Amino acid sequence: MHETLKQYMVLFKEMNDVINGPDYPGKEKDIQNQKEQIEVYEKQLQQGFSTDYDYDVFADSVIKCAYGDMTLEDLEAVYYGLTTPFF
Repeated sequence: MHETLKQYMVLFKEMNDVINGPDYPGKEKDIQNQKEQIEVYEKQLQQGFSTDYDYDVFADSVIKCAYGDMTLEDLEAVYYGLTTPFF
């Protein structure tokens, strides 16, 4: 498993849970902190895509994975399928 991808997905799921969870004092600050952490991984992952369209397809798959419509292994397959050059 691509460690950066795994960490990105874990943080994305955590942020999604906080956003959709009950309100509490400091929730907005927690969401902002998680967004900042996610952006670091996002920038690393984005470097592997040759087009913005490929990254958009990946981003859609991340959302599906966060909602349980796709497994982490399927997400990894999408990632490698979009970032591996065809020769």
